[in-house]
Amino acid sequence: MVKGKVLVTGASGFIGQELVPYLKAAGYQVTAASRAAGNRTTQPVDVVHLPSPDAPNEAFEQVLAGYHHVVHLAAIAHTHLPDAAKLYHDVNCLLAAKLARAADKTLSGKFVFLSSIRAQSGPTQDGIITELSPPQPTDDYGRAKLAAEAEIAKALPQRNFTILRPVLVYGPGVKGNMAALIKLAALKIPLPLKSLIGQRSVLDRSALCRAILHSLQSTNTNGGIYIVADREPMTAAGIVSAIRRGMGRDAGLFTLPAPLLHLAALITGQNQRWRTLNGNLVANAALLESTGWEPTDDSALRIQQSVLSKAM
Repeated sequence: MVKGKVLVTGASGFIGQELVPYLKAAGYQVTAASRAAGNRTTQPVDVVHLPSPDAPNEAFEQVLAGYHHVVHLAAIAHTHLPDAAKLYHDVNCLLAAKLARAADKTLSGKFVFLSSIRAQSGPTQDGIITELSPPQPTDDYGRAKLAAEAEIAKALPQRNFTILRPVLVYGPGVKGNMAALIKLAALKIPLPLKSLIGQRSVLDRSALCRAILHSLQSTNTNGGIYIVADREPMTAAGIVSAIRRGMGRDAGLFTLPAPLLHLAALITGQNQRWRTLNGNLVANAALLESTGWEPTDDSALRIQQSVLSKAM
């Protein structure tokens, strides 16, 4: 029995690749929406064209007609183009706003928006971050995501939306910062990471898919903004150790005084990477958990399994 029709934007991306079959297995009829002409997902689903951010509102209403729910994943995460600020605003904010306005006129179900912890903080932050922490994005990406959240809340006065702020996501085929750690762990040399004590929240991609499905099904999440993270944070050393175990290797880590590592980072122009590796970014997902969602408990094991799965 089909539970409803769901339109998923960004279905071909890292999250969408697992979310689409997950929603289908849960009984939903899934269609992918793509801005690229002729784009196809790795999943056997229909694909419709997603209008550009400068398209009229009516174009978005036509796309959403007949669907019960929308899961909006599509976004730009990293760009070095000269007009990056405008690009982030157009794709990560304006597109979400127009989809939300159209959803208010067409949807009978939920609008689920994948925001980011970067809408709330920079790459590092002291203390434990909760939804009550004042949003303090430090880059154009985070500011665009925060602006999109506000536009969605304004566009959907019936509060038939849920906004999720995931932390660093891991899983087979991951990109970005986690991919950089996998590349580092793949080096066949001992690494001086044992002295790094910075704690960082991470998120199992499967747990994020569970959070999205939970948001579609639970009225407890209506109108809410929720951090999504595994139960316990990890250090960079713990993450690299788990990756190497997934590669079938020993951790191969040793201790070098943190000040020496910091000095080496300064000399080589890697100070920002050092701050990310050794800085704190601990986020608490207790609010989402209180609505009935269950986080992943053993992040190290899940990271190990995801690396092993990718290798196979």
